[in-house]
Amino acid sequence: MIIKKFQVGLYSPLLGLCAIALVNIATPQARAEQPILDNLVQQAASKDQATSQQAIAKLRKYKNAGVEAFWKTYEKDLPNNSQLRATLDAICQQKDCDASRLYWYRDLDAAKMASKETGKPILSLRLLGNLADELSCANSRFFRTALYPNAEVSKLLRDRFILHWQSERPVPKVTIDFGDGRKLEQTITGNSIHYILDSEGRPIDAIPGLYSPQAFIENLKDAEVVARSLQDNNVNRREVLVNYHRDRYAKLEKKWQADLTRLRLPLQPLLPLAVTDPKASAALASRLTVSKMMVELPTLRRTVGEPLTELNPPSAFDKLSDANWARLASLDQNRVYLDQGS
Repeated sequence: MIIKKFQVGLYSPLLGLCAIALVNIATPQARAEQPILDNLVQQAASKDQATSQQAIAKLRKYKNAGVEAFWKTYEKDLPNNSQLRATLDAICQQKDCDASRLYWYRDLDAAKMASKETGKPILSLRLLGNLADELSCANSRFFRTALYPNAEVSKLLRDRFILHWQSERPVPKVTIDFGDGRKLEQTITGNSIHYILDSEGRPIDAIPGLYSPQAFIENLKDAEVVARSLQDNNVNRREVLVNYHRDRYAKLEKKWQADLTRLRLPLQPLLPLAVTDPKASAALASRLTVSKMMVELPTLRRTVGEPLTELNPPSAFDKLSDANWARLASLDQNRVYLDQGS
């Protein structure tokens, strides 16, 4: 056994070098495309708008390869050049793409075709506003700055998912006029959701709102396992999905009760929140999206007419004070962190 371990140790560097060599050997198609990509990258960076727009459209046809070609060429220049960053954003169809380097489909049918060709599930983001704009809804701005740039998240998304986003409607905005020519424009409410879809566009799971990078990765990996199992067992699709979601709900309920018990808070079940009031306000919607409420609430307090304390209906979440929410958050603080990219 010792000899075998020693032999493996001797060959490990050689095996590593072989692996690196295999990764770096470009396919004939990639070698043939490289001069074309190099030329398109130069044209995309042109100050002539027509030339740039045509090159951007062509680079998008190369998908991730087009994104990588532009990023590698201008990696050192991007931080200090807003024009280059805007060009890369247009290629990716995502604001702040220099931090994440993710290619997004805008056409769901094209995303489904890519999913069928690659066997990868689709991650479809639905949001208010546009992911390529600065002022999309608050959650999507957090996605761009804290989630997608995370090294592990971006690698997982790039390698194992087909990315797609769709705007549901314009994002609500409020403008504050300071009276001296200065104006501050800010979004006030609007949630986002990531759907995991199969190659037919059918939902497998949904990740609503804002998650930490670590929790987001866990959810994606769980959904990916189910998506791949359904490729081989589509006959029992309904049964597989029902069991998957039942198990996930049971785990969430168990953790919720355990956290409440640890903090000696009154036990209350995690129940689905049914929205039955057609007159539900932006303020009520904001209170139901705890992860981003603190960003929007100060502005809402100054724009809504009714006192927030009188809003109904009460829920299990309404019974928790801000102090108790902070205590709950502290239980997982060692699992939530941002890397250098975030």
